[in-house]
Amino acid sequence: MKLVAILVLSVFLAAPAFAAPDDGFAAFWKTFAAAVAKDDAAALERLTVMGPGLDSQDQTFAGFRAHVLDRKARRRLAAAKPQGQVNGLGQMEYSAFCGQIIFGFSRTADG
Repeated sequence: MKLVAILVLSVFLAAPAFAAPDDGFAAFWKTFAAAVAKDDAAALERLTVMGPGLDSQDQTFAGFRAHVLDRKARRRLAAAKPQGQVNGLGQMEYSAFCGQIIFGFSRTADG
């Protein structure tokens, strides 16, 4: 019985280490996924910053939306379950895997 109590206590004490970070991403994702599901271009443009390394036609949000975010991609992205990881600078980054496309999310200087 003592072993079970220690095991339960250990799991209880370790639970905060396994908890999702409270970095605001969950709230962001709820808003973002709803905008993706509705194809709300104005909301999506406000919520995104295009990163480096994209094809020339994807440098602007309008180009990216036209080229990459077709109906199937939007459906997959809205239903995705992003996975978080800490980058080399100690900051949280998230990835949403949608078929062969991986969407990356990180906090910008603007929040």
